[in-house]
Order: sequence, then structure tokens, then C-alpha cells
Amino acid sequence: MTFESKKIEEIYAGKVAKKYDLSMQHFFARWKKLAFNDSSLKSGDRVLVFCCGTGLDFPHILRKIGKDGEIVGVDFSSEMLNKAKDKIRKKKWENIELIEADITKFRDKLDKKFDVGVCTLGMSIIPEYKSAYYNLFSCVKKQGEIIIGDMQLASGWLARLNPLTIFLSKRYGGTYEGHQNSIELCSMMKKELTEVRKSEFFFKSYFYCIGKTK
Repeated sequence: MTFESKKIEEIYAGKVAKKYDLSMQHFFARWKKLAFNDSSLKSGDRVLVFCCGTGLDFPHILRKIGKDGEIVGVDFSSEMLNKAKDKIRKKKWENIELIEADITKFRDKLDKKFDVGVCTLGMSIIPEYKSAYYNLFSCVKKQGEIIIGDMQLASGWLARLNPLTIFLSKRYGGTYEGHQNSIELCSMMKKELTEVRKSEFFFKSYFYCIGKTK
């Protein structure tokens, strides 16, 4: 599959949104939980979530920030956001706002910046991932935190598994180029943030990277 924004839009406007939770929740939930537990998220924090999708990150974040905190979720797919809205209504979450927008062009116009910026399973399927990352970065206050979790290309002998990983992620927009971009993204975080730490899972094909803004 070619690495194009139009292709990604078509994927998430189709059947993927309907079965996304069922196919993704059990596989990635444990690693997402580990990332948020490893973060500095605390009660009352204001959190910006890029590529929030159906809201699979929300329960993990809410356990840390409580009812006094706030989540603003951003996603370009109305189909995915409709799933998130249903979840918010059923769970009776009252401190979550959803915004339909392209994160490569997103600018938060509110005066108060966020304590934490999050993006899981999103950057690697975005051709303009650097623009998306810097938009997230710009919305987080000084000494705030950025949490990125995503797919990547494994290295060493594990690299022989990369074709299988990309094949399995293809229906969600996964590509060789996108997974390679995750390596560059982590390098950017290490250069621009402090206290950066990275953990890898599933034969090093999935990672989370956390760092503080200067």
C-alpha cells in the first residue's frame, strides 16, 4: 500500500472503524497501560490526545487524572469519533471533549496549554508525521510531557519479522515507510526533550517513548 494521506482517510472511513476496538483493544491494551503508568500523569492534568480514534486511551488516562482532569481528543475520522462519543455517553465521562480535525494542521487556540500530549498508534500512518508531532509539541506547556506509542521497524535479527508486522498492520494503514518514520520520531524526541525513555515490546515492533518538554 502506498503511503498517502488519502489512503489513510479511506481506511478509517470504512469498515475498520466498526471493528477497531475488537481487533485492537486486547492486543495493545497492556502496553498502553504500561506507558501511562510510566508517565507523570496525575490528578487534575489536562491532556491532549492526537489520533484519539474510538477512545481506547481514555480509560488509562482517566485512571491517572481523575474527575478533576480533562481530556481533549482530536481525530480526522468522524466514524472513529462517533464510536468515541458512544463510549463517552455509555461510561458517563464528563471531562472529555472531542474535536474533528487533521492533526497535521491542528493548532490549539486556547490560552492554557496542556500538561501532557499523547499519540498512540497514529504517527506511523501519517506521511506528514513531523508536522503532527510539532503541533502536539507546541500545545504542551514547559516541563510538560509527551507520550508516543507506535509501531516501528525492528533491528538486528528481529528485522526478519518486519515484513510480517507490516503485513498485519496493513489494513490499519501500516507501511514500511511509516514504521521507519517511528525511528526518526524517537530520535527527534531524544534531541528535543529531556528525561526521554523508550520501551519496546512484541519483538521490538511496538514501542512507547516518553519525555519532558524543556
